[in-house]
Amino acid sequence: MAGALVRDGERRTLALSYLLWGLGLVGVCGLQRFYNRKPYSGTLYLLTFGLCGFGQLVDLWLMPEMVERANAMPLLRGGRPLLLERQLLELARRSGEGGFTINDALLALQPGSPVGSAEVRAEIQRLLENHLLDVGNDSKGRVVYREP
Repeated sequence: MAGALVRDGERRTLALSYLLWGLGLVGVCGLQRFYNRKPYSGTLYLLTFGLCGFGQLVDLWLMPEMVERANAMPLLRGGRPLLLERQLLELARRSGEGGFTINDALLALQPGSPVGSAEVRAEIQRLLENHLLDVGNDSKGRVVYREP
């Protein structure tokens, strides 16, 4: 539905969300929910005419938060958010022998991601303890993380 309007990983906008919400006034309810990565409730809204209009009305006030949450979802693949663990492992694989730094990891996260440096450090530590990452130094002496 609204997926044709935007590619996965792109940021959602409040203006387009309200425009899609407006289509509910002519009977096409729930497109704003599909657009904001809520396919289950979007389907429910489509089948129930926006929960008989009450859900559509509530979405009028919930829209800013819905857009903010949709934009906070990390890297998407196939419409589903990737876990931080998977993002870090994919970064390690892409980085190859050169490895990646914590700064690289923070920059690889989607803009607006709620994950901060403390969470990234904690996840890297957990991956190191589970032998899913190795730690070393590059030629400049920086601490880098690589695939084992």
